[in-house]
Amino acid sequence: MKKLGILVINCMIIFVLTGCWSRIEINDITIVTATAIDKMNDGKIRVSLQVAIPKQLGPVGAGGSVGSNGSTVIISETGESMMDAIRRLQEKLPRRIFFSHNRILIIGEKAAKDGVYQILDYISRVREARMRSFILFSKGEAASILRLTPVIERYSSEAIREQEKTGVGAKIMIKDFFNMLTTEGVSPVAAEVAIRSEEKGRNSSKETAAIVGSAVFHKDKLVGWINDKDTRGVLWIRNEMVKGNITVSIPKEKGGGKISAELKKGRTKVKPILVQSKVKMNVNIQAQVEVFENSSKLDLGNPKVLQYVQTLMEKDVEKRCELALFKAQKQYQTDIFGFGNAVYRSHPKAWKEQHRNKWTEEFPNLEVSVNPHVSIVRTGLSVKSPEIKD
Repeated sequence: MKKLGILVINCMIIFVLTGCWSRIEINDITIVTATAIDKMNDGKIRVSLQVAIPKQLGPVGAGGSVGSNGSTVIISETGESMMDAIRRLQEKLPRRIFFSHNRILIIGEKAAKDGVYQILDYISRVREARMRSFILFSKGEAASILRLTPVIERYSSEAIREQEKTGVGAKIMIKDFFNMLTTEGVSPVAAEVAIRSEEKGRNSSKETAAIVGSAVFHKDKLVGWINDKDTRGVLWIRNEMVKGNITVSIPKEKGGGKISAELKKGRTKVKPILVQSKVKMNVNIQAQVEVFENSSKLDLGNPKVLQYVQTLMEKDVEKRCELALFKAQKQYQTDIFGFGNAVYRSHPKAWKEQHRNKWTEEFPNLEVSVNPHVSIVRTGLSVKSPEIKD
């Protein structure tokens, strides 16, 4: 009797653990690799999907080729809302739309200026949506970015994703953008992607996608753009500078030339200081760099010369940060650095009672002190330029 009871229990467990009831076969789904969203003149939303063609996604030689756009196809449809546009897209396709492999989300300028909350609200509710996909914005139509044929990667979404992973710009995922939207004292910022012409031959060129700067938001609406140079300052202040170069020019009286170094390690600490209900921000930047190029006549083996070059690099970092601060404070008046959130975390009571409701008015006049400290940790195999003779 005891053995019979154990047998019955085991049978019940087997039935409970069956996991194939909700399976989805790969030949029943349409794999989306990228999504582009634009706002039309009539107010409708156009959703464009970059869809993978399964038979073209094998190894090179087994179907498709590097640089070919034959591995994906772009399909578009408009609707009154995101859900309406997706429903219309589904009517065009024989397979179920599947977002789990969506790598990037690009939103056009017109849609971004009208507010992106409606778009992100739908994406956050889709079961297969990947919140770790990168979010980017374009000045023109977002759909045109997806139609480009990359030089190395198989399709444009993969090329853009790889650029984002290198840290050449603001590396913001959908979940990060959501956090900025819902967090007190910080406004969203994300990378700007644009079409750039690249010379292919003597009389021909090829259009490719490139990360060229950042999109600046106030709440969920786009208010402006920051170029690539000023974006570096934003990344320094936000403690998101993971890769970059610092190039300084040596004055003519010291021989002229340039010295370039690559960032090896960087860290930024933002410290808010309250003085009689007034806020002041101290931005302390620590950076370790390695010299990779020296076309000047300076001998980097000399400690005094090395200190002089470090000072020039500190001034360069400070200038980039000041340019970014000017754009955010005076031109767009939106706190993309998270200074308000820093006040909230350090002085929660003062933030709630004195600054939360008037931070929009306080931020443009906020006093910010940028204190960079750059250390040259390596100078390469040679401390002198090849032109210098003993």
